[in-house]
Amino acid sequence: MSRPQVQIDGVWKSYPAWSAGSRTLRGIVSRRIPLLAHGSDRRWVLRDVSLEAEAGQAVGLIGQNGAGKSTLLRLASGVGRADRGMIHLPERTASVLSFDSWFELDLTGRENAMTALVVNGWRRAEARDLIAGVLEFAELESFADAPVRTYSEGMKLRLAFGVVAQLDPDVLLIDEVISVGDLRFQQKCMDRLREMRDRGMTLIMASHGLEQVQAECDRAVWLQAGVVRSFGDPAEVIEEYRSAMASATLERTPAAAPGAVDGGLELRRNRFGNQEMTIDSVQLLTEDRGPLEELRSGRPLRIALRLSTANNRVDDPIVGVAIHRASDGLICYDTSTESSGVRLGAVDGELSVELEFERLDLLPGDYLLDVGVYRRDWEFAYDFHWQAYPLKVVGSHSDKGVFRPPHRWEVAR
Repeated sequence: MSRPQVQIDGVWKSYPAWSAGSRTLRGIVSRRIPLLAHGSDRRWVLRDVSLEAEAGQAVGLIGQNGAGKSTLLRLASGVGRADRGMIHLPERTASVLSFDSWFELDLTGRENAMTALVVNGWRRAEARDLIAGVLEFAELESFADAPVRTYSEGMKLRLAFGVVAQLDPDVLLIDEVISVGDLRFQQKCMDRLREMRDRGMTLIMASHGLEQVQAECDRAVWLQAGVVRSFGDPAEVIEEYRSAMASATLERTPAAAPGAVDGGLELRRNRFGNQEMTIDSVQLLTEDRGPLEELRSGRPLRIALRLSTANNRVDDPIVGVAIHRASDGLICYDTSTESSGVRLGAVDGELSVELEFERLDLLPGDYLLDVGVYRRDWEFAYDFHWQAYPLKVVGSHSDKGVFRPPHRWEVAR
């Protein structure tokens, strides 16, 4: 039996657990003389982690911030060494772990591309011939001679993937970076990665984008506190992860004050989350922004949310909307700002978010909407309103099912 392309077996990794606030003599000395640190003074970030991947497979790493995803990818790319365990990857392994590790900010895009190609094994003459392809894929020809410090994060992503597209490695390791930049270029990157996988490249990617992992990966690994909680089919692993998120949200939901009902919402009944960020209003609107009483099937719908933070800053929250059939709770559609490539950035105060359907082809019937705002790693919800907003869809269709896509019949004799 041939050896897997990627083989990680029983990997443990720790770092010194020195507290910056420690005022003891031992704490002060051990920070200056690391050899004085004992095993009990170490923080384990990976504990007995194992996974395998064959040529052409894609494995997605999911888990909250600090779960160990980035540490595992750094070790796999040769940055640092595991305390225990074995990591085997082929020599032709490339990684995009952070833009800071890829680029010298004072060099131009062209110079950085040249350096990256040479570092990854191309001769200088060969690298020069590849520069045009890098810049063309990255769509940065007009910025090639500008310093990378003047690039946006999206432009840095373009340059990095322009280089990756030329490398054609056996294994590629990616840590979150594909989530920056515009949605069109993200899709271009994913299309190129599929082409490379068709040629036998193995992909290991860490992502908070659960939909992306489910769509693109053959296997998924859920890491929690450095331990593999689940490994296998992406849909099953993600369902376990979301169930854990629901439990974590419920644990953080405060008890409702007696008689405290806000517009039909009540904590721990149909409203959940720690309320660090709240959804203050939800409006269903017509295409001309009037209040919606009922929606004719196939007509536009706008969902307007107003959110606010509780005297604190929230970084990159995710807003999600789901539509359920009222009769049986069936999920008819579920989307989020993250799955659409929309980032909300840092929120400190009030924020308005709108989701617009150019046409909503649900069959006539009664539906209920969930809305939620979540932490950027999906660990829990700040505020989640469960099936709290009714939507009545009307029309004369007698079709069966959930939705009615635009269609027509043709008959030829």
